[in-house]
Amino acid sequence: MTSDEQRTNKERTKNEQRTNKERTKNEQRTNKERTKNEQKTVRAARADKEKTNKKWYELHEQIKKRRTKNGSSCTNR
Repeated sequence: MTSDEQRTNKERTKNEQRTNKERTKNEQRTNKERTKNEQKTVRAARADKEKTNKKWYELHEQIKKRRTKNGSSCTNR
């Protein structure tokens, strides 16, 4: 093997290492973005579920009025 071949092989391996490093960085970045997006969707789904579990008067900040035993109205939040 001549010195020129050795030099080109060395350059090739350096380039391969560089591209592999960039590829892993890009993969890590996309994985991080994916997990962030998944967390956002999970939070949004949980918020929607909690919203549907609430009653209309709770969503619209209204006071629920309930009658007591003697007939007078009682507010309950």
